[in-house]
Amino acid sequence: MSDFSNRAAAARVLFLPFAVGVAGIVLSDVVQAQDGPRDQRTESFRSADTNRDGRISEEEFEAFVKIRLGSSGGMRAAMFNRLTPEEQKARLDEKFAQMDASGKGYLTLDDWRPQS
Repeated sequence: MSDFSNRAAAARVLFLPFAVGVAGIVLSDVVQAQDGPRDQRTESFRSADTNRDGRISEEEFEAFVKIRLGSSGGMRAAMFNRLTPEEQKARLDEKFAQMDASGKGYLTLDDWRPQS
């Protein structure tokens, strides 16, 4: 393995632990759900619920986060975008599962707490 490959692998190993928390941090800023007023939480929930069924599917959740990240710019978005698509999906899946603690397969307004 070349010196460049070794450095790239080492950088990736060092970067991944940092990146694990990026989705949760970004979501707290994007959704503003934990400490924000209920109307902000409700508004962001409605934005994510694109089919207006009162539930946020995993697909709606991922689309919401990616759109918000894309429009927010900044360091957190840049760090998330440095992840491979597979790593991004894994982070979003993990966050969705944390929010959907009961395992329903969708999020309700009561679940819409990114820091939970």
